[in-house]
Amino acid sequence: MNKLKLFYIKIRMKFFPFWAKKYDFNIILKASGIKVGKGTIFYGPETMQIDRSRPYLLSIGEYCKITSNVIILTHDYSRSVLRRVYGDVVGEGRKTYIGNNVFIGMGSIILMGTHIGNNVIVGAGSVVSGTFPDNVVIAGNPARIIRTLDEHYKIKKNKMLSDAKECVNAFYEKYHIYPSINDIGAFWPLFLKREKEMLINSKVNWHLNGDEPEEILMAFIQSEPPMFESYSKFLNYCLSGKSNLDK
Repeated sequence: MNKLKLFYIKIRMKFFPFWAKKYDFNIILKASGIKVGKGTIFYGPETMQIDRSRPYLLSIGEYCKITSNVIILTHDYSRSVLRRVYGDVVGEGRKTYIGNNVFIGMGSIILMGTHIGNNVIVGAGSVVSGTFPDNVVIAGNPARIIRTLDEHYKIKKNKMLSDAKECVNAFYEKYHIYPSINDIGAFWPLFLKREKEMLINSKVNWHLNGDEPEEILMAFIQSEPPMFESYSKFLNYCLSGKSNLDK
């Protein structure tokens, strides 16, 4: 990459993060020699510490979502203590690997030598060390497997309607008006017909960061029918007596 362009991106990231582009940080990491896959997004990169001292030791896969205040390491400096006690300089450094489609929650620390498989969710504030397989949810200090991805999917699906109801009621109680479809977030699969035109004309946010719109569209069309016939019926259910919308 052109050095002047890279310098400009670094200045924008450091001093004007609000105007930074979605993949600016990816460009900086790749320029330093770190492997970063397609579709991976860093949220709040100005708050992160990504170990670039030995870029050949860090690999981050495709379609990962790495949130603010995350630290990812490929070495530590504990050798300083050993040197003072034993006299020797005992070097360290191991490969840190993050697979494809990994979510790393806010404030997590990925220690050197960690291997995280594909399709893994890392809970906020986790301290992660060791090797973790594909398709699991991990959390804690030290992080451990708390459930499989299949179990997590079923839990989230079962809670989706109650979460939607809580969001709708909170909005109504605060503003004393009915929320628009976009006010309540990603609950539109509960009430939108499985049609391309319906998804597009509703103007909901279905172009999700770090994902493929065509895949989202096809999966939506092929999914099970919505629980509610219309948005108004969905609101009536959520507000249960507070709403006088069409039935």
